[in-house]
This record gives sequence, structure tokens and C-alpha cells, in this order.
Amino acid sequence: MKLNQLEMLVLLAETGSVQAVSERMHRTQAAVSMALKGLEEDVGVPLFDRSGYRLTLSAQGWQFLRQAREVVKQHQRLHSLAAQLQTGAEPQLHITYDYTCAPAVLFPVLQQVQEQFPATELLLSGESQLRALRRIREGEADLALCPWLPIFRQHGDFETVRVRPFELWVVCAPALLGDVAVEQLQRQDLLELPMLIPQNQDIGIDLDQIMRIPSQQRIRVNDSITQRELLLAGMGWGIIPGDLIGDALERGSLVRIDIAGFLTHVNLEVHLVRSAERIAGPVEEMIWQFFSQSSHEKSS
Repeated sequence: MKLNQLEMLVLLAETGSVQAVSERMHRTQAAVSMALKGLEEDVGVPLFDRSGYRLTLSAQGWQFLRQAREVVKQHQRLHSLAAQLQTGAEPQLHITYDYTCAPAVLFPVLQQVQEQFPATELLLSGESQLRALRRIREGEADLALCPWLPIFRQHGDFETVRVRPFELWVVCAPALLGDVAVEQLQRQDLLELPMLIPQNQDIGIDLDQIMRIPSQQRIRVNDSITQRELLLAGMGWGIIPGDLIGDALERGSLVRIDIAGFLTHVNLEVHLVRSAERIAGPVEEMIWQFFSQSSHEKSS
């Protein structure tokens, strides 16, 4: 059983004639008929109905065809993979993102990657806090999406490109405030309410220093996703990236707290990060250039 025999079988089902198969595969009709007969002998069951004017598939032939098509498709995919490997396209690309950064910003360029490099497998993984940078530094990921501070360069030889601003908002569930309107909140009111805060960021962000107000009750969690769920449950108020709770604000499940002098201004940005010590493949470079061009257009 040879691949070209399976290809002939598939074409016969699509075109309906041995002549069309011979034209498509640049073989004589006699060579096609002989190859199909040899396939039938190898399989050991009648694949064709020869009672009519044209050669057609038998019931068993149609059943065999389903698997033959899959084999032909897999062969075509292998050809595509081989061609891309010859050009240096990565078999896999691992992208990690910090949970504080919604990964949807990556989706437009990842769709382009799927179209231009279908053989490259994309691996996406979320990380709590800023461990995404460690994955880059240790060679466990190719690209990372995370909040960026210049101090992070002390932890590795990184190259970065700006993706968008990083906004931190103070929010809570309306039920937590009781009869107090959010517009009337004072600093003292928050002192009497529990505060939900991520555990200390271990690569440079200290939310305790960002907040200008203490709280008598604190619940610390180890990631912003859990913090968001606790906020929605009315367990306390907290400071959280705007990307993670925009939909909740629109629904009214959460409300923003804005008290003058309450929150130290935070000038952060979300960056795409990679190691400056590695040579990027074409897929990684395509993603990088997508954000580099976008950043250049916004700054010009």
C-alpha cells in the first residue's frame, strides 16, 4: 500500500473518473487503473464497483476512503512542516503572561501566526504575580506579557517593547458599602473595611507602598484572579488592574473608589518581554514586530 495509491483513491472519489485522476497526477490511465487494482489487492476487500461504465467505489471502498483521506491530509501537513522547518520556523512557541495582564491583546497577532505558520504550535500559560519574567530568564518561555519597571533589568538581560498602559484601580462591590454612597466615601470609611491585596510581588512591585492608607483588616491572596473573585464576593476592597475588572464595572458588580490623595500615582506599562541573549525565530519575530510597529505608530 503506497501513498500515491491512496491519493489516487481520494481523487477518484472527488472527480469520478480514472481519466481525471490520470490528468491530475500526470499518469496514464493504464497506470492509474493498475495502481488502484494493486491497492485493492493489498487491502484484501473489493474497493471498487466495476459493474457500470465508470469505476466507482463499493460500500467497503467508501468506508476505506475515510481513513485514506486522513492519511493523505497528514502527509500534506508533514510536507508543510518540513518546509517551515527548513526556513527556521519554530516547532513550538511558548508565550507566558502575568495574570494581571489580560492576554486578549495577543489574539490579533496570534491569528496571523496561525495563518502564516500553521505548523508552529503555540503554548500559552498564565503566571501568578511576575513569575513570567523568570520563565524568560531561565529559558522556559520565549515571550512574556507583564507589567514592566526598569528595575526588572536587574533580574535578567531583557529586551522589551511597550504594549499598552497598565492601570491600577481601587474598587469594591456595592454591597460592601452598605448605605454609604461611593461618592461620599472618606479615608476613615475604608479603614473600617477589609482590604484585599495580592501578596508581595517578589520582583519589585510593593502595593503596600503604593497605597496611602492602612487597613485594620487585610486578606492577602497570591494572585489577582483570586483577588477579583473575592472583590466580586464582597469580601473587601482592593487595588487591581483595570483589565481584569472592566466588565464587572460595566455590569455594576464593582464600583470604583476615588478619594483625593488616596492612591499614589502609578506610572506602569504592559510590555512584551524576551531574552536579549537568544536569537529569535521567524514566528517570535513576527509577534515582536507587530507590537514594535504599533508602539512606534502610537508614539509618532
